[in-house]
Amino acid sequence: MNKKSRSSVEMSDKSSRPELADKSANIANYDTVLLGFPIWWYVAPTIINTFLESYDFSGKKIVLFATSGGSGFGKTVEGLKGSVSADAQIIEGKILNGKLSENGLKAWVESL
Repeated sequence: MNKKSRSSVEMSDKSSRPELADKSANIANYDTVLLGFPIWWYVAPTIINTFLESYDFSGKKIVLFATSGGSGFGKTVEGLKGSVSADAQIIEGKILNGKLSENGLKAWVESL
């Protein structure tokens, strides 16, 4: 299946779960995880659900950031909560669309 077909499937079937190419992230070593992705019509691509479902995020804080041509996070946080344990905290972070300076980005990360 080519990339265009995969994204079409994801857009029409939110239960689809594309496979991860690499499953070696050592999530256990971190209390806070920054998770970035493009926003697709106010939601995260379903590969993000696959990632969250592939690791144990119990007790961790997950801070989202995304790129977007115009939409915000919408219901992204709600759409991802079912992919982690109830004690994992998902926080809506920032939309990074080229308007944030390097100093602004550093300040945001340091504030976390």
